[in-house]
Amino acid sequence: MGVPRYFVCAIYVPHDNLEAEIRALQLDSADLKDNVQESAPVPVEKQATEDHDQEILLPVHNPAKAKEKAAQEKAAKEEAEEEAEANKKRHLNAVFIGHVDAGKSTIGGQILFLSGQVDDRQIQKYDEKEAKDESRESWYMAYIMDTNEEERAKGKTVEVGRAHFETESTRFTLLDAPGHKSYVPNMISGASQADIGVLVISARKGEFETGFEKGGQTREHVQLAKTLGVSKLVVVVNKMDDPTVNWSKERYDEIEQKMVPFLKSSSYNTKKDVIFLPISGLIMGVNMDKRMDRNVCPWYSGPSFFEVLDSIEVPPRDNGPFRMPIIDKFKDMGTIVMGKVESGSIKEGDSLIIMPNKEPVKVVAIYCDEDKVKHAGPGENLRVRITGIEDEDILSGFVISSTVKPVPAVTEFVAQLQIIGLPEKVSTCCSHSWLQGYSAHSCGC
Repeated sequence: MGVPRYFVCAIYVPHDNLEAEIRALQLDSADLKDNVQESAPVPVEKQATEDHDQEILLPVHNPAKAKEKAAQEKAAKEEAEEEAEANKKRHLNAVFIGHVDAGKSTIGGQILFLSGQVDDRQIQKYDEKEAKDESRESWYMAYIMDTNEEERAKGKTVEVGRAHFETESTRFTLLDAPGHKSYVPNMISGASQADIGVLVISARKGEFETGFEKGGQTREHVQLAKTLGVSKLVVVVNKMDDPTVNWSKERYDEIEQKMVPFLKSSSYNTKKDVIFLPISGLIMGVNMDKRMDRNVCPWYSGPSFFEVLDSIEVPPRDNGPFRMPIIDKFKDMGTIVMGKVESGSIKEGDSLIIMPNKEPVKVVAIYCDEDKVKHAGPGENLRVRITGIEDEDILSGFVISSTVKPVPAVTEFVAQLQIIGLPEKVSTCCSHSWLQGYSAHSCGC
């Protein structure tokens, strides 16, 4: 604000009042001067002095107290993580097996939709655009699991699909194994990671028979699953809504009566370890997440598919030295290895060793069900970022293990071999000439 200017002017005032007017003008001038002083800016020097005084009045930083506070916050965070870990749902790995075109990928897609892993907008994308563009409208649910172009072009699962979903009490890793006989090695890879198996059978006339006949993948998958340690089996009779079936109890009973003796011959305890139930995996997911209406199927009053999965007991876990067979590896901001923890536990910062090449590595990050976690225990399917080795120096079948007690490397081992089939035209005189193949599952040492 500028300083007011004063003007001198001549005013005629009667002589009697001259002295009083002069006194009034002097008082007005004094009041105006006081107002100017109150509104004038504070000098820079004075303001700086006041700021300095304020800085001096601030509390002095105490390193000891700051360190103590940080330790308390870290302890509270670790306690919260431990509590969350304690309250975490139990975990199961479920592999979906069965003959080609039985509906495994369709059921997998329906599960992800019913459990909220995909929404209506994504379903419309698969249904209205991608599946229709391929003139395969009925395959839209399978497109959720079959993601690469080769699988969609062929209409067959090639690689083991992997997804995650949750029920009321359980976290599941869903492993969608290929059903075509050309991809049996990939099916073996999926089954070797599983705790339980879901055998999908098509009730459609002719399709069950094709899978169950000698050479069909229904038989081979059951035998391989049992050999690979899958001791619990849920047999879902799919496509019960097909016009050739129409929820027929006779058809369902026929399939069960043929499957039970075969399952017994494959060393399954059909009363304790096998459960049968009818479903329809395509349109509405009938008898999947909730029990179906008796108007749909009046003769079935059992549990839904999700209820059956929740009722299965988690197999015993091995808390010995850490063992994780590597099933795949890739590069993503470092070296990533994938596998199922067969025994022991792992946490960030662990120093481990990869066998058999004896390469020491350090754990940088752990991912479980797409989430980053601090530690994980047996039975979990993980992606682990490690340092100390390049991905080209790792092969599928290597084992990442404890440095204190690493998995031993041997030149000989004792194995049990189960012959599940022989070529039809093999005679005793020429049996040495046909090509033999075998698959070795990971073993604990």
